[in-house]
Amino acid sequence: MAIADLKLGSIILPRSESPKAISRLTEFEWFHKIDTDNDTVTPEIDDLLLEAQKTYQSIDDVIKGLGVPPMVGILEIMFKGTMIKKKDYEVGEIEDMVKDLIQRTPSIIDEPAKLLEDQADTKRSLEEYTSLKETLEVAKKLNIDLSGFGLMKYFYTNLFVVDSKDYEEISRALDGITFYKYDLALKEKSAILVIASTEDSDKALKVLRGFNANPFSIPEGIPQVPSEAYSMAEAKIKELTAKQSTLSKQVAKITKKIRRDILAIHEEAQVAKDVLETLRKPGGTKNFAVIQGFIPVKMEEKFKNATKQWMSVSEDITDPKLKEQVPTLFDNKKFVRTFEVITESQGIPRKGEADPTPMIALMWPIFYGLMFADVGHGLLLMGMGLLFKFKGQGNLSRWGMLIAISGASAAIAGVGAGEAFGFHLDHMGPLEGLLEEGGALHSISWLVGIISVAELTFEQVINILKVSLFIGIVHLVWAMILHVKRLAQEGKKFVMYMEAIPNITLYGGIVVIMMCAIGANYDVMNMYSKVHTEAVPWVTVFLGDWAQVWIVSRIAVIIVLVSMTMMMIGGIMHAKKHPEDGGSAANVVMEVFLGKTVEALAHTISYARLGIMLLVHAALLMTVNNAFVSLGGAESGAAMAMIIGGNLGIMMIEGLIVYIQSLRLHLYEFFTKWYNGGSQPFRQIRPELIYNQFIWKKK
Repeated sequence: MAIADLKLGSIILPRSESPKAISRLTEFEWFHKIDTDNDTVTPEIDDLLLEAQKTYQSIDDVIKGLGVPPMVGILEIMFKGTMIKKKDYEVGEIEDMVKDLIQRTPSIIDEPAKLLEDQADTKRSLEEYTSLKETLEVAKKLNIDLSGFGLMKYFYTNLFVVDSKDYEEISRALDGITFYKYDLALKEKSAILVIASTEDSDKALKVLRGFNANPFSIPEGIPQVPSEAYSMAEAKIKELTAKQSTLSKQVAKITKKIRRDILAIHEEAQVAKDVLETLRKPGGTKNFAVIQGFIPVKMEEKFKNATKQWMSVSEDITDPKLKEQVPTLFDNKKFVRTFEVITESQGIPRKGEADPTPMIALMWPIFYGLMFADVGHGLLLMGMGLLFKFKGQGNLSRWGMLIAISGASAAIAGVGAGEAFGFHLDHMGPLEGLLEEGGALHSISWLVGIISVAELTFEQVINILKVSLFIGIVHLVWAMILHVKRLAQEGKKFVMYMEAIPNITLYGGIVVIMMCAIGANYDVMNMYSKVHTEAVPWVTVFLGDWAQVWIVSRIAVIIVLVSMTMMMIGGIMHAKKHPEDGGSAANVVMEVFLGKTVEALAHTISYARLGIMLLVHAALLMTVNNAFVSLGGAESGAAMAMIIGGNLGIMMIEGLIVYIQSLRLHLYEFFTKWYNGGSQPFRQIRPELIYNQFIWKKK
């Protein structure tokens, strides 16, 4: 069973003991909380949640300030081999966990927090002095003390910096007011020192502001002589730049030192915060709490043991409202579980809907292996996948396993193709002797090159395309059968008998006609003639020698016509019953006659990409290897660069393209035929742990 059966788990307990229940449910883990509309406050939980949130926020601020990535990245794993092992963390009650976090957090974050604060202050000061220096740049030659400038009792004195081109006009506008002009470092700017009576101060300000010139000032605490202030700003910038560099080195050093500890305690705080937030409003009354959630049937006993100190009940889900809320929990074997990431990308299966993951686990390696068939490339890809599997975290680890399986399937298919890095396996070193008659591997030597396309002959191309189409037919028919099964479960018998089942027979008939055309050497117009006694590819293998082109093609045409008739009748009847859908008899006939037949051909031909990608792979490697030989082989540096670079390029580009094509065949050819998805996933009470391994104290 790919989808786990669930039950309703309920705990009834004094509200004051809710934190203990949270501890036990966190330990149990497999509990999907049902949200309630209860607004009754539980002070014991709210107080703990507030402390957990404050602690989490303080750690999170430091992590963001240090720029610590939440998980080890792909490039770091590949080039540095970085791996952060899980840390054992002993847990008892949620209250003790929050207290422990509050006590331990300062020892980890205080020093980096102080460094970050110093770094922020230094940056701010540096920006201020840089701005001051830029302001003083034009007036740095002036040796005038500005400290007494401004509006005094009898006089107004101030310094203005203006555009030199405006000086003549300003001097005419300031007629009758005493002012002095000073040349500055920049020829485009000039300084004007205005000395006026208090009565003329407004006039001077209006004139100069009209030319976008404001009184030149230097902040307090800094020498008021521009030349001295400029020198001081330069010295401060130099000092602060050096300090900033030192602090950056200290921050980098401490980040490396505390990376594991701060990520571990950050995760602990997040678990405490998230769990308390999830369970902070249990249902029930003022004094008694009722906590309800979905649990897997196979963990019913474990749930009862975890909550035995209170009234604990597990029961079948009968309430219609709760049935609508039931989440989906996958229950696949370890190998199949790897492919759940692909199912999740299309949506979680609904209740009663088949889980496509086991099918993906079967077909994905076949698709990927056939398109990327090469022992050498496959083993390298598998190695990279295993690196991500064992050193990666969370989803990266799961995707790593998927890459490893894809690489392994490519390596196995590579044996069938008889290729390793584009070279023939049976001519590679010791393998040649092992595969020859008398060699240890001679008994299985027939497997090597069984689907070879190394020579790119017409016969090889046709054979690999036949294999590709056969795999596609199996995949599509499987999807159509699942569509019929879904309709039966939903009680839509009419649609099932008049549309879905005839669609399968229509598809089968069209595919058989295609096979007959191939068997008749593409003599399509005359393949119904009794002269065509050839075998039908694939069909004759399953039905026996009587299944010759002329008779099989006739039977297939009858099946196609009957199927189309049934679908047209069913479609017209459906359109009459449901006129709101906007269908008409003419539309139905056209859709079946053209749409369904063309669709059957198009979807089948789409699987030709399996063979085409293999042919492209072989052609690219043949090109690289021929260039390697023509450049001088292993004795030439250019040839070695060509073969190494070429193989890496093919692996990277085609490996990604093959992944996209494998995904496309599932998402667009398979899922669209029958799958809805859209269910909510089962949410464990505790998120997945990356940096911690919780060890629960024995009670």
